[in-house]
Amino acid sequence: MALLSSNKWYKGYLQKVANGSLELPAYDLNPDGTIKIYYGEVFCRVEDCSRAQHHYSATNNLVLHIKSHEGIHLQEGQKGGRVAQKVVDAAVKWYKGLMLGAEAEVPSAIGSRSEAEDEEEHEDEEEGEEEGEEEGEKEGTDGEEASERPPLPMKKNGSVHVTDMRKQVVLMGHKIPCSTCGNRNDCCKDMESCEYFHLFQHDMD
Repeated sequence: MALLSSNKWYKGYLQKVANGSLELPAYDLNPDGTIKIYYGEVFCRVEDCSRAQHHYSATNNLVLHIKSHEGIHLQEGQKGGRVAQKVVDAAVKWYKGLMLGAEAEVPSAIGSRSEAEDEEEHEDEEEGEEEGEEEGEKEGTDGEEASERPPLPMKKNGSVHVTDMRKQVVLMGHKIPCSTCGNRNDCCKDMESCEYFHLFQHDMD
């Protein structure tokens, strides 16, 4: 992990996961069904792991811990050590994505973002046309717009999945934090204050 020791994105990963301000995404799967572990990872990403914020001294030690979870498959011989530069580069992109609130590699990310922007512009035009209409008609249109918004990312326990919400917000063309939250760590957490909740469908609509 010495190759990452001075990287600002990796430093942010170590600090924010340890202090609980960054929630890590679930593991991606390789074609053979094994989980993908990036170079330098030292925190467990298995869902509901009680040691999720434990900082393992090396990726090898993390792998040993992951093996204790049932139903998790690892590639044979997967361990830390000397790695190719392209492996390090892929890891840096992933850590950078975590810090920016979006995955480092999102298939069709550019196209998805453009569609989201087009949809927002279309909604703005509809809102302009609705000015002066009666309240009942306006509420009906608002309901139609709400149905076009993506569902609010939720965890299995019913709480907001903050990490996934931030990813979708970034893909929509917005920046983290919003103007009302001000602080990145607070953004996408409080439904009463964060302005990005209106981008999604949720029970408060």
